[in-house]
Amino acid sequence: MKSVFLIGLFGLLLTAPTAHAEVSTAPAAADFSVHAKRLFEVAACGGGEDVVRGAIAAKHCKKLQKTIQKYRDGWLSKARPFFAELVPKEVPKTIVYPFGGADLMTVLAVYPDFKELTSISLEAGGDPRGLEQLAGKSLRNSLDIHQQYIKKLVDVNHSRTLDLGRLKGDPLPSQVVFGLVGLVTHGYEPVSLRYFEILPDGSLRYYSAADVAKADAMGKKYRGSKLNRKRADFFGNFELVFRKVGDEAERTYRHIRANLDDEHLATKTKPVLMHLERKGKITAITKAASYLLWWRGFQTMRDYLMKNMQWMVSDSTGIPNNLLDTTTFEQLTYGRFSATAIKGSADGEVAMRKLWAGQERRKLPFMFGYPSKAQHKHLMVTRRK
Repeated sequence: MKSVFLIGLFGLLLTAPTAHAEVSTAPAAADFSVHAKRLFEVAACGGGEDVVRGAIAAKHCKKLQKTIQKYRDGWLSKARPFFAELVPKEVPKTIVYPFGGADLMTVLAVYPDFKELTSISLEAGGDPRGLEQLAGKSLRNSLDIHQQYIKKLVDVNHSRTLDLGRLKGDPLPSQVVFGLVGLVTHGYEPVSLRYFEILPDGSLRYYSAADVAKADAMGKKYRGSKLNRKRADFFGNFELVFRKVGDEAERTYRHIRANLDDEHLATKTKPVLMHLERKGKITAITKAASYLLWWRGFQTMRDYLMKNMQWMVSDSTGIPNNLLDTTTFEQLTYGRFSATAIKGSADGEVAMRKLWAGQERRKLPFMFGYPSKAQHKHLMVTRRK
């Protein structure tokens, strides 16, 4: 897989030396909270019935709100009480979600009291100003394609990387929109939206207005979907601060665009690993992760998880038993697993089938990530002994 951490043309603009503080605030970070609020209202359909959206957005919201309600009634109503009983109260409130796009819908169901979430995937956050260039047919088309993919996520409980990649050429910032839909689903609202790069020591440098202006100037030679892709590359990593509606307590969600295979995480995108290491003890989650944690080429990510995670929930795409440090960790299985629905490793499949067969069958009342080849629901907990 090719690197997706380097931000290409725009990345060349952001290499000036910067003090390596945990979070640098000089120069001042460009704040896109106004854009986040408008995306929240128009694309994610939040903010109540008094929001002025226009006829196209109103039609989109009528569909999306039905999808959200279907999710609440069909999945969330079963998952929320299940995870409330399953997840120990003492697990770290810092969550890491490898191979996960902006899946706030799931994380807020599994870990509703988290304080900080970091997801890492191949998908870029996207330019939060994209909504401003849309009107008429172009607005309808962009909203329609996002509504369709959100509906698909609700219907099958996972998104395909291939599908998400198609959204990169759209003006709307798909990963930001998905995150905002998660907020609407669970009754939260955005507070601020900023973008950042990760410095060699793992600290963050937030993009300034000057950075954005330089990137815009460099992007003038591009048009259409190619311009949208270039903008998405620049706006790859985002930080969304949010709060419960009516509450002042704030939480932080960061999404990092990165390739997590060994070649990149251990060398080319090592700052991502350095950033994750700074978090100390974490709680983890992954699902529908293409069985990448089963492959030898993702040892660095597995090692990071086994070093730092205290508790993890996953479908069968989590760390397979044959590659797990079983002197430190144990795994509990739920539902049924017979074989992978998509290609995993032969050794991993044997180990996971044996793991499920060796435990009592614990009920799972909902789909979590991929089904098994026989369409069985399944879930796995990996925890320290």
